[in-house]
Amino acid sequence: MNMPGTTAGVLLLILLILISPAAATIRLQNAQVTPPEDDLPAGSTVNASAQIQIIPQGPTTFIEGYTLVLSTDLDQARWVAAVMVDGTQAAVIPKDGGFVFINGYLLSYPVSRDVAVRASVSGTVPVLAEGTPFRVLQAEELNNQGQSVSDSEQVVVRSVVNTRTGTVIPTTTGESTTVVTVPVPATTTEAGFSPIPVAGALALVAALLFRKGR
Repeated sequence: MNMPGTTAGVLLLILLILISPAAATIRLQNAQVTPPEDDLPAGSTVNASAQIQIIPQGPTTFIEGYTLVLSTDLDQARWVAAVMVDGTQAAVIPKDGGFVFINGYLLSYPVSRDVAVRASVSGTVPVLAEGTPFRVLQAEELNNQGQSVSDSEQVVVRSVVNTRTGTVIPTTTGESTTVVTVPVPATTTEAGFSPIPVAGALALVAALLFRKGR
């Protein structure tokens, strides 16, 4: 058995682990939502802002090949994200829609620098079932394969109230209508003699007898 070769392989593996870049930690700070209530009416306008602080865990503040993703469930969302380096604005990213993708290159600096992202988003509360939670603002780190980095998700959540869904009118498909028929009894007529022809015959006989007697 070649023990020196095995030992060298183990040491090389440990060395690779030690020098491999470590994902940064992100922390959502100073989150503000207007209106401030936890339960918000569907269709109402919401404005939110927060700072995502980048806490380095390796030789740089953020891995260049990774991505910081901001997302929301608000409808008609409009974003403004600004990369801040030592308190100075380094990049501004305006975006419409549910997602903002910030390339790691914009966040990667020596660990001696202070890096953060200031984000603001506005939109309307989605129409969901009463009490359904929705994301106002979420920050998450993705690796170079587009997978979420473990424990990186930071989120601000609210719930929907006063849902404006309107009245749903049910439709009937293939519904049969039962017609109830009430039977009408047939009227039976019994045979008999009519008195009118009999009276006429008697009158004719009487007239003939009267004339014969004269």
